[in-house]
Amino acid sequence: MSARTTCSCPEIEDQDWHLQDQDWSGKFFYFDDLPHLFGAPLGMEKRRQEMKSEIARKGYELINPDLVLHRAGSFQGKLLMEIKDPEQYDANVERFDNARVLSRVYLGPRSRLRDAVEELKAFTQDRTHIEPTVIYFWHVTCAKCAERRGGDKTVLFARV
Repeated sequence: MSARTTCSCPEIEDQDWHLQDQDWSGKFFYFDDLPHLFGAPLGMEKRRQEMKSEIARKGYELINPDLVLHRAGSFQGKLLMEIKDPEQYDANVERFDNARVLSRVYLGPRSRLRDAVEELKAFTQDRTHIEPTVIYFWHVTCAKCAERRGGDKTVLFARV
């Protein structure tokens, strides 16, 4: 049996995401915890698929199924997926209020993401004069497609 060579990672236009300033106020996200080991996520792809099933089972509607936000943590992080206003929501739904978000595209090894985070923080400070309250990651490429697409691509989001 041959290894699977294709994936479902989205193709994005960097200019749509790089150094952008957006208002995410009023957006709804379905979220769940994701185990981490010293900041490294464990089982992210499996948990992403499980969350999609949960969202469908609960009758929520995904806005952009390809955009999965990851909030890192030492031992516990979160995955978030945007859903339409559920009107009646449970403990796994969060509404972003007063959510200004600045983004940056990073192309390179995940081991250097810390440098990209620092650059995003500097961009955010310069633009808003506010320290980001949280950083989210959108890992656009997977291990199957990263080399073919020029390396790992990640969009970082700073929420202020």
